[in-house]
Order: sequence, then structure tokens, then C-alpha cells
Amino acid sequence: MRDLPRGIIISCQLEPGDPIQDVCFVVSMAKASVHAGAVAIRTNDAVHVKAVREVVDVPIIGLVKDRRYKAFITPTFEHAREVIEAGADFIAIDSTRRERPVELETLFKRIRESFPHVGIIADIADEEDARSILCLKPDFIATTLSGYTSYTTHIALPNTDLVRELSSKIDVPIIAEGGYATTEQVSQAFKSGAYAVVIGTAITRPWLTIKKFVEQFEIH
Repeated sequence: MRDLPRGIIISCQLEPGDPIQDVCFVVSMAKASVHAGAVAIRTNDAVHVKAVREVVDVPIIGLVKDRRYKAFITPTFEHAREVIEAGADFIAIDSTRRERPVELETLFKRIRESFPHVGIIADIADEEDARSILCLKPDFIATTLSGYTSYTTHIALPNTDLVRELSSKIDVPIIAEGGYATTEQVSQAFKSGAYAVVIGTAITRPWLTIKKFVEQFEIH
């Protein structure tokens, strides 16, 4: 398995409805991120993974979002295979306790048997999710889905408390993700025990930042 260095990971992803749907944007953001010192790139779907793999040497965390399922991040082995064969070094899997098309034990086993060189990152929402996945021995646990499940919608982001709890109780490296937008928040995550911190929307979806300025200072 490729080493995942400690540091800042940049999530370069596009969502349906975003004003930009060009793979070149994702590639450019990935290149800029690595130039600035990011230790890894997290990106969505095989097309983007392949394109980013061609221009950066850092580890790539690949995933597929299939919103037909409640557990929608890389929910099946076929999804995982797509991004791994495109060049992903790690695969992110929705490891929450939501309904899924394939049991996590089966999914983890198939990935490990077919792609033993690929690391698995378990995306969780709370401590219960994290503890329930320990028996499957993920290489990393990420707080990606805190605030985005029915049982965590009440939680304010970023959830550094969760990072602190997991880091102090679980012997698996914790990746802080979800709502990190300032250097102060990132610093707090590292102080709370995070192995790495993922920054996404605050950097790679600039139209949302622009929208905040426009709405705040709109002149009628």
C-alpha cells in the first residue's frame, strides 16, 4: 500500500448542478493544490481520477458517489474497481450505518482480495460508526459524513470533538474532514489528534464563496 503522508489533503470534486462540469477544472485545482504542498488529492469518479493521475504524483483518494443509495460513497465493488483501475491509491467507502446495497464486510473483503495494494478509508459520521467498522480493519477513518446523516444533522461543523474522541480512543489514524474552511479550524483538528485534514468546498468550489459575498453585499 502506498504511504499517505500527514498534512493537508485537498478534495477536488464537482457536484451535479455546479456551474462548472469540466474535468479540466478538477485537474487544474489538483495541480495547484500539489504545487502548494497538499499531500494527497481526493476526487470523485473514474474520469476525474484518471485525469488527475496523469498530472500529479501524490496519492489519490478515489470514490464514486451514487445517490441511488443512502450509503452513497463507493457503495459497491464495481464502483470501487472503476476508480482503482483509473489510478486511485486509496478508496473511500461510506461506512455509516445507513442502508446499503452490499454489506461492508463483503465489500471490504472483495477490495482487499482483488486490490491488496489499495488502502481503504472508512468515511463515518460518529463514534458508533467508527467502532462498528474497526473489525474490518480500515487503514484510515475519516469524519467525512459527520453532519450529513439523519443521526448527525444536529452537529455543527467542523466536528473537531469527534476527531478528538476518535483519536484518543481508537488505534486507527483519523482524517478530519467536513466543514474545514479556516487555518484556525485546521490547526484545531491537528491539535485534536488528526493525522491529516481534508479541505474541499472552501477552496475547490469558489462559486459558493462568491455567492456569499454577492448575497451579503447585494445592492437593490
